[in-house]
Amino acid sequence: MSEKELWELGFKIITTLETESGILASGRDEVYGCIFGRDSLITSLALLRSHEQSKNPYFTRLVRKILWNMADLQGKKINIENGEEPGKIIHEYRPTNHKHLTMAEMPWFLDPDKVMRNYDSVDSTPLFLMTAHNYLRASKDELLIEELLPNIRAALDWLLNFGDTNNDGFIDYRFHPDRTHGGLKTQSWMDSAESLFFETDNSNPAYPVAPVEVQAYAYVALRMWSQYFKSKDAALAEALDTRATDLKEKFNQTFVLQGKKSLTLAFAIDGNGKKLTAPRSSMGHVLWAVWRPNGLTDCILEESHIPALVRRLLSRDLFVRRAGIRTLSSRSLHFDPYSYHNGSIWPHDTEMLAEGLENFGYTDEARCVRQALRRAYQYFKTPIELFVYTKRAFDEYQGSHCACRTQAWSAASLLAAFSPAEPVAPIAEPELI
Repeated sequence: MSEKELWELGFKIITTLETESGILASGRDEVYGCIFGRDSLITSLALLRSHEQSKNPYFTRLVRKILWNMADLQGKKINIENGEEPGKIIHEYRPTNHKHLTMAEMPWFLDPDKVMRNYDSVDSTPLFLMTAHNYLRASKDELLIEELLPNIRAALDWLLNFGDTNNDGFIDYRFHPDRTHGGLKTQSWMDSAESLFFETDNSNPAYPVAPVEVQAYAYVALRMWSQYFKSKDAALAEALDTRATDLKEKFNQTFVLQGKKSLTLAFAIDGNGKKLTAPRSSMGHVLWAVWRPNGLTDCILEESHIPALVRRLLSRDLFVRRAGIRTLSSRSLHFDPYSYHNGSIWPHDTEMLAEGLENFGYTDEARCVRQALRRAYQYFKTPIELFVYTKRAFDEYQGSHCACRTQAWSAASLLAAFSPAEPVAPIAEPELI
């Protein structure tokens, strides 16, 4: 398949996943055929990146719809049974098809209207803030942002007053000890139970857990909206700026693991301050999450560390030159290429690494990563959720469920990775189902 054909495939899949209120995480008949906050927002950020090249207004129209839906579903009260908090962006929204969760052995919370709303996601809120800001930059739609300002302020308030549950300076999550309903015990994007571990210690990490990539998202969200509010609400702008400065300083003191010849980032810090040190692809997200003050590019990681992190991410134990980036280093004691998050490869995660490399001028390296990603898409011929690569061959993931064949953020990654060089003529909005 040519790059043009891959782009057209990505576009086709996105249109089939669109709904009246946003976008489904996977196909309607697949296990994740519903609205997910994290997936919707990472998809949106990829669509906005594609819009930079294609100038297709369909992308900004779809992102506008997604933002409205996220705002509508935003948390309004404290409910420990589903993780809801004021200002928090939803994790999973299932009006129907939730019996496998709400009638499980430990049933997930169901609202009185028989709709399942779950908020077990620590990263959706900063991703919402990043998406809203990037949407404004792409669309110049100041009216929408003004209408969303109460939601944006609420999301910022969540970061400042709810996101750090133990006051150690990091955005974290916990599973409330008094909760009687089910939900996610791991609440970052690698949200399986297997993904949270100490490399050489069999004890369980203590709550609250602060994931590496979430600090990067939060830092960028704080900086973006501090800049926005400087002329509108000086006190809020100063509070956001101070929080961002403190977060960056503490992050570089705590998450950066400097060896004699290499550098890596802890993938999380637990509630006892212990570092989870196995090298994961999620540390590449710190290069993906950027803002651009005065034409510069800034992220949570100190500039002096970026070259070493790039080398670490492109090392053979993480980056497979024929397939993409592994979720976990092959040198880890927990590595399993057939696992969901401990060695499998996720196309959207690989594209986020490519974008991160591109953000800091590593264009040849980004091209190499996308060549690997292209091989995977060409093999599976669909924007698959995740896959296995072992013994120099691709294979299907078949664990708790078969990998979804049409995944929104994987399709959006096709659009971001292979955007046409010339602007694409506007395409009519699809008929919605």
